[in-house]
Amino acid sequence: MEQIKTPSEAALVLQVPRQPKFLSWEVWEPVIKLLVIFSGIGVIFAALKNDVLFNLDFQQLLKVKSPFVRDVFILNSIIFIISLVLRTFLWFKYRPYDSRKIDQWPEVTVLVPSYNEGDTVYTTICSIAQSDYPQGKMKIIAVDDGSKDDTFFHMERARAEYPGMVELIRFETNKGKRHGLYESFNKSVTPYVITIDSDTRLEPDSIKELLTPLILDSSIGAVTGRIKIWNGDANLFTKILKANFAMAFDFTRAIQSTFSTVFCTSGAFSAYRRSVLIPIIDIWLNQTFLKRPCTFGEDRSLANHILREGHGTVFQRTAIAFTKVPERFTKIIKMMTRWARSNIRESFVFSTLMFNKRRRGNYILPFLEFFFTTAIVITHLALFYYFLFSGFIDAEYIFRTIAYTVIFGFFYMLYYIRIEGRKDFPYIIAFSIFSTIFMIWIFTAAGFTITRRGWSTR
Repeated sequence: MEQIKTPSEAALVLQVPRQPKFLSWEVWEPVIKLLVIFSGIGVIFAALKNDVLFNLDFQQLLKVKSPFVRDVFILNSIIFIISLVLRTFLWFKYRPYDSRKIDQWPEVTVLVPSYNEGDTVYTTICSIAQSDYPQGKMKIIAVDDGSKDDTFFHMERARAEYPGMVELIRFETNKGKRHGLYESFNKSVTPYVITIDSDTRLEPDSIKELLTPLILDSSIGAVTGRIKIWNGDANLFTKILKANFAMAFDFTRAIQSTFSTVFCTSGAFSAYRRSVLIPIIDIWLNQTFLKRPCTFGEDRSLANHILREGHGTVFQRTAIAFTKVPERFTKIIKMMTRWARSNIRESFVFSTLMFNKRRRGNYILPFLEFFFTTAIVITHLALFYYFLFSGFIDAEYIFRTIAYTVIFGFFYMLYYIRIEGRKDFPYIIAFSIFSTIFMIWIFTAAGFTITRRGWSTR
């Protein structure tokens, strides 16, 4: 799909001087891919040569007398292997709903909350309006959440270009994304509503594909689409995020969809049955955690409220949306910390509703998915900090950890190749190393700032 360019974007392309060809990302990217692959192979061979991979004398390896720590290490490994086998089986089992079974399409309202998004929101609204959806059956409500830039001007441009289709809501002051969604949820009157981030664009058939599960299966309350990265070719960091998104959506959410319990219906592109939303949005808007109002993580929170009421949440692989991600390392870390905060908080919430009597469908598989994911994170954190404070972490330990990470990275490449093809598979190794180095610190920082408030944007 060709990217829509605004006049200001076109002018910017003309004004910015071109980089010398030898400095361009296009020239160096193949070199970086080869470097990642050969570096990974080199790490594995060095680990084998120095006998650090299979030297599993636990008393020597852990340098502790406590059998408890050794048992936690073994338990973590067993849980990881069992979960990988089960999740792989479910992943192969997943199938998207077939939109060809639908003869008539219902009315739908698309909601676009925005804050300081500039002309990107115009591009987003245009991509929605140009969707392959029956004329007169789609309405767009765009919300300006007290932006301090020219966001509302570009919303007005879109309204003028698509009269009768685009409606605008403007807050004088910033209220937060939940309030923007709440206002537009109440203003919508169609049987289905779709939420789209203001930095997202769609494929022409994405709205039809996203609504398909809701139309075909009355037990489904919400559907999330397949999110790809709009600016994925910008640099090494966005390439790594592209690998992360592929695994997060087309692997993790596909697995959860097989038992209709997708834990997070992404704010970037998700659809909801309005009759399910209206009874819960007041509670959702006023959600608190540790006696503090919840602002971030509105998408995962909404999924939990829907699951609690007994409705399913699923993933639709064929509903594709492209969203922008940060291109600078510091902003990527901040974004992932926000995600970790909502994951921690909403995992606590989900643990209280797993066996709610109103929930229908499979109970065992959602429990296993939640247990495996939570147990792996907790044991990793516990072991890391035990080793850190006991003085165990040394050069050999770090080398062994990196070697195992690279091995699993090569293994995960097989999944990635099946999802995205062969073009960018080396970046899954880079993402595995990135996760090993930074995710412990990200979850730690998220845990200590769990009640922090802010507009959930990039």
